[in-house]
Amino acid sequence: MDCPPARGTRAPRLPLCAAVGWLLVLPAGAAAAPPPDSVAVTLPVVEVGALRGHDAMRDIPATTFVIPHDQLQRIGSGRIAAALATLPGLNGYRATGSGEPSVIDPRGFSASGESSYLKVLVDGQDVRDVENGNVDWDWLPTDAVDRVEVVQGSGAWLYGDGSEGGVVNLVRRDANPGWRPFATVSGGSFGLRGGNLSVADAGSNWSSGLRGGARHADGWRDRSEEDAYTAGASATLRPGPHAEFGLDAAWLDSRREDPGSLTLDQLRADPTQAETSTDYLHTRRLVLGAHLASAPAAVSRWRLAPYLRLERTDGIQTIFFTPESHPTAASTAGTELTWQHPLGRGARAWTADVGGQAERARLRADYRQPSDSQLETRTDGRRTSGAVFGGLRGPITPVITARLGLRLDAIRLGPLDRLGAASIGTRTVSQASPFVALSGTVGRTGTVYGSFGTGFRVPTLHQLYDARPFFDPSSQQTIFISNPDLEPQRSIGVELGARSDRADGSWAALSVYSVRVRDEIDFDLGRFSYANLGRSWHRGVEFGTWQRLPAKFAATLNGAWTPTTIVGGDNDGRQINGVPQGMAYGALSWAWQTHATVEAGVRYTGKQWLDKANQQVLPDFATAELALTARRGGVNATARVANLLDRRYADSGFIGALGDERFLPASGRRFSVAISLE
Repeated sequence: MDCPPARGTRAPRLPLCAAVGWLLVLPAGAAAAPPPDSVAVTLPVVEVGALRGHDAMRDIPATTFVIPHDQLQRIGSGRIAAALATLPGLNGYRATGSGEPSVIDPRGFSASGESSYLKVLVDGQDVRDVENGNVDWDWLPTDAVDRVEVVQGSGAWLYGDGSEGGVVNLVRRDANPGWRPFATVSGGSFGLRGGNLSVADAGSNWSSGLRGGARHADGWRDRSEEDAYTAGASATLRPGPHAEFGLDAAWLDSRREDPGSLTLDQLRADPTQAETSTDYLHTRRLVLGAHLASAPAAVSRWRLAPYLRLERTDGIQTIFFTPESHPTAASTAGTELTWQHPLGRGARAWTADVGGQAERARLRADYRQPSDSQLETRTDGRRTSGAVFGGLRGPITPVITARLGLRLDAIRLGPLDRLGAASIGTRTVSQASPFVALSGTVGRTGTVYGSFGTGFRVPTLHQLYDARPFFDPSSQQTIFISNPDLEPQRSIGVELGARSDRADGSWAALSVYSVRVRDEIDFDLGRFSYANLGRSWHRGVEFGTWQRLPAKFAATLNGAWTPTTIVGGDNDGRQINGVPQGMAYGALSWAWQTHATVEAGVRYTGKQWLDKANQQVLPDFATAELALTARRGGVNATARVANLLDRRYADSGFIGALGDERFLPASGRRFSVAISLE
């Protein structure tokens, strides 16, 4: 049978069948001849819950990765963001005081750290903030996470707004019988020190746990000190064979100084210097959740999950040489109801999923003079949303499976009350997000898939209603950078992919995607406000593999080519500023003893620009790292050196208010060690 190449006007043309065949023979150790029929091949089953169900990873028609607990341990005291930055298509940048990335952007979707295009969940609960949709990667330390699930591509058909780039689900570790403590102490360069402690217990029909931790770094730059304190509690009760009730609470208190950006001369002279002497952000967040659900033994599954998120922030930010104090208070209350039911019995049965979500968020924000806290302006804005969603999945033939999904969202923006100004009324935006996918098995170890879906992003409350005052000398008036008339950013995309999984755990994955975006939200310097600035085209090729090699070696190779271009206007066809065209990560590990592993890795990022015209280049960079992990009994120890060769570079940048090049430097060589008791 002849297979046509994947379509795409300028996207890479890959013969899909040839790519699939290459993937299926790639894993090391595969015999040249097919195994006899009497040999049973048992593939590892990795379950993913990021799509509100219990899906085997190889059955998901999207680029999917799972980072298990033992792999997370290799980043030592680092944040989960450091592990995500090694995956194909995910760009990590904006180094914190301890040197790890604070922002993860997927597939060219970028807001320069102002907000996230990933829907980030902790055990299914959204943890992004109300004002900007930002992610704080300190919610969970690595030792408290069982696995990290990453499903790339639009998740709008399940999660609606703000998931154009994908879904990341952090799954906490399960409780085991007996009050077993889990403790970690860590330290390292730049005054890094911290610790985490959790205890958990479980019985035949209940489980519970408590956790807490602290993390501090003096910072590698002037004025880059950071602190993070976390705490949490959970309890689950199963009063009968088909019922489950649970409560969960999580708290995060983080404070980070912001040293700002540097000019090229400052970067070359001393990358550790600070631009500002005042800027910082202090955030306190509380997430409360409950769920009432049917137990797994029931034929039909349903789940009711109300939640409440509370936030308070204060900080100082300098824009256009003017510092402003900005305290906020926000609350989000909502609930989700989902129901899953099998249609038929046996291997040909389909499964139906339906659900709904309702949510209301409120943000109260002040701007004050930093010197005496005198009030300048105050706003009170609201956002109310409702959605229904549903899906079907099941086999069409013994080797082909279909997955269909649709979500309908209605989001009311406003009203907004602004001190000393007329109120802004409400308006409602809506979106239908369909998803269609076909996947099939190839041989005993391979799968292929193709999918179509849409996505959207409603402007944040900051982009719509922020009331930070700026004085315009030309008009002698106070103006605002927010724009209450912003329309949602919408996208439509297709993806083709293939995956091979071997019985020894080796795997390889390849995907090609193309996403068209319209009404893109960006900052318009000409209008000095946020605006819908035309269209863009996100496309790329992603490849990832982990292979078990002879002599206890294993190799990882991840790469992505992501041309993300402006469509129309003077900069038609040029790469969007701040988005790299190429990223790669490779690592070689050696289990030199039964419970000890040494791993060396290299990360490369290249071809990105500071400006839309692609005239001002951000230089390519590559860094090396080395990690040693050892385990004896219940004690784990990890030592890690990042930026091993002490390279000086900037991982991101932008064009400043005066047209000057501004750079955000990355840290030099850094060392960390973590010891955990399990």
